Amino acid sequence: MSVIWNKIWSDLWNHKVRTLLAVLSIAAGVFALGAIFGMIDQLVPNLNRVHASISPANITMYLQDRVTEGTADRMKNIEGVVDLETVNELPIRYRLNPAEEWQPGALTMRADYEEQKFNLLQLKGGAWPNRNNIGIDIRAFDSLGLTFGDTVIFELDGSDRALPVTGKIRHHFMTSPEFGDNPRFFVDAQGLERFGIPNGEFNQLLVQINPYSEELAREVASEIKERLGKEGVGVGVIYYSKPDEHWAKHFFDGLNLILQLLAVISLFMSVILVYNTLAALITEQTNQIGVMKALGGSTRTIVQVYLTGVLVYGLLALLVSLPLGGWVAFNAARYFLSIFNIDHSTFQLSPQAVLVQAGAAVGVPLAAALIPVFRGAFITVREAIASYGIGGSFGENPLDRLVERLGRRFLSAPNAMALSNLFRRKGRLGLTQLVLITAGTLFLMVMTLSNSITLTVNNELARRTYQSAIFFEDNQRLSRVLRVAESLPEVAKAELRFSRAASLLKLGQHTKEAGVGARLVGVPEGSDFYRPLVVAGRWLQAGDDRAIVINAETAEENDIQVGDTVTLDLGELGDRSWQVVGFYRTVAVVPVPDNIYAPQEAIFRATPKHNIGNQLLVRTIPQDAASVDAITTHLKDELEGRSWDVEDSQTLHEDRSFFDNFFAQYIPMLLGLAVIMAIVGGIGLMGALSISVTERTKEIGVMRAIGAKTPVIMGMLILEGVLQGLISWLVAVPLSFVLGQPLAALMGEAMFDIALDYQYHWAAMGIWLAMVVVISILASVMPARHATAISVRESLAYA
Repeated sequence: MSVIWNKIWSDLWNHKVRTLLAVLSIAAGVFALGAIFGMIDQLVPNLNRVHASISPANITMYLQDRVTEGTADRMKNIEGVVDLETVNELPIRYRLNPAEEWQPGALTMRADYEEQKFNLLQLKGGAWPNRNNIGIDIRAFDSLGLTFGDTVIFELDGSDRALPVTGKIRHHFMTSPEFGDNPRFFVDAQGLERFGIPNGEFNQLLVQINPYSEELAREVASEIKERLGKEGVGVGVIYYSKPDEHWAKHFFDGLNLILQLLAVISLFMSVILVYNTLAALITEQTNQIGVMKALGGSTRTIVQVYLTGVLVYGLLALLVSLPLGGWVAFNAARYFLSIFNIDHSTFQLSPQAVLVQAGAAVGVPLAAALIPVFRGAFITVREAIASYGIGGSFGENPLDRLVERLGRRFLSAPNAMALSNLFRRKGRLGLTQLVLITAGTLFLMVMTLSNSITLTVNNELARRTYQSAIFFEDNQRLSRVLRVAESLPEVAKAELRFSRAASLLKLGQHTKEAGVGARLVGVPEGSDFYRPLVVAGRWLQAGDDRAIVINAETAEENDIQVGDTVTLDLGELGDRSWQVVGFYRTVAVVPVPDNIYAPQEAIFRATPKHNIGNQLLVRTIPQDAASVDAITTHLKDELEGRSWDVEDSQTLHEDRSFFDNFFAQYIPMLLGLAVIMAIVGGIGLMGALSISVTERTKEIGVMRAIGAKTPVIMGMLILEGVLQGLISWLVAVPLSFVLGQPLAALMGEAMFDIALDYQYHWAAMGIWLAMVVVISILASVMPARHATAISVRESLAYA
């Protein structure tokens, strides 16, 4: 047995470059598996675990009017309701010192922080707030650079009030500031009174139901909405939450699917490289196999020798990839969890990922090595000793002869030889091309996916021809608001829209809503401020009366067709029949209201409301971010100076920044995997050329004996590598063009419920061409240098 192990270790140690290539090729695929599967195994379970630990409300209702505890308690007798909790949340403006501009924030009030029922807040430092101080969300505490005792100035009715920060609080439905969430502050009931909200009145309901089901949650929400409507209380937005699934999980589902697919493909590429490596080893040692058999070595012993070598490759690869993959998985999971305000500071190693990596590092290379190992092990003694290596002879088929003719006619002798050598081992060429083509196709597809996401976001934002939106707490007179807005010289045009909560009924039954609550939105006649993407039917047009355009997902879930007549229940404003004339889809990465668009004049005719609105859209003359922010702030000051309470505002630039920040988390991961695959492709090409050099040792010796110089031999081998890279590029480009669109559609449906607007990344063709040429040259240099280092004596003595 010691002789066998000496043989194994000799092969590993005396061929360090080949061992290194084999180990790196396996490690690349195993690393990708460990990093991706490990991240997913830590990310999604931790999201769901933390979500379940805060006793999430299954229904969160944001009310347009405040209710008393007694009104809320009457909702408890609805079938399925276990309990509910009343909360207050409202927008505020704050600043850290008197010289700063006012900044938007949010304020949350819990009646008793020690006895919370649902969506539990966690005290992470200091004390819970009371009437004379405030708490702040831990992410905002850090991002604003606050310490306990620092004061925050709040804008109250006609005055300012500075309150000290005494507590850091974790709110698990908050995301990091770069994702658009404003800083959130916390007060108790007495503290809220100074903000104009009387003690005992609330504008949010947290409801838990049992047994939980999505259908029951929507039925209960509809019933609460209907009962509150009869009491004159409108419901603005409704969020639904499963008891054991975080609201952000579905954003990761589509991404994780693609990442896992890329990781598996990376491992598949490693398998090909292992196959080529073993084929090279056995090609080189065919005569040794003959000698071993002649001295009594059995086929089983030969198989054992080479598979044990492969096992060592796998174990060495696991030694490299396991810690690296675990480190990347942990830090990636920690980063993504931090976005959703979840701590993940204790290092974890996913058992599932470790098992996947171990199985892949050991089992997959062994499986890949079976064919070349058995092919070499079953060769006869005569064939082995007489053989120049496993493989066919070049020049025996029409393709070989065509290649030779083309080379002789158009290329110099060394370059013609390089072209012929390229097709000498067609099986190996095919496998190497498969690796390079896969790497190139995936790189181009990922770049195209990034381009398509950017185009989709750009197209969505281009449909919004306004630069700023301002939302009022209550309806305001249309003529007054427009007069103030359009009096600003920087404002080109303004539009005030009427919006309110609504319930969509089909045949008298409440429909299942696609978003976070249905809202009827009035569109002034001739408006071009925003038109969503209409996917069926048509958009509103002049002369329409009770016509509506609804969300396509709502239509699909409730089997509503264009032309159907439905009922809109507007609570105290009554209900009317409306005709569906079109379906739309919108791009959103967070839950948004399920808007129902209707002619604004038709809404005024169908309800007691006339010439009022609560959503001000503003088109500015200067459209850069700084100017729009300044105009929005100035306009809000003008409006609030007339006692028109502004609830919130949003600019187009803020929307773009939100989209950019959201996708900035994912695209680098996809590109990182594409780069790993490009490296694997380079390793594969290097291995294939090393095999070629080994097989042509005698041939290289003959060339040197008749006067071939080192630059000629190096140039020949580098050209061979570059030709392989160029061929793979020619195939990868059309392949990526064909496969890129389905991938974009899959990603869009997973993240937006809408197919991405497809746009091929033409510049990526040039980028990949440059990359593949550089990779090919770098991969060719080492085998070429090895070839030039072979002396004439050594090469002619090679058997």
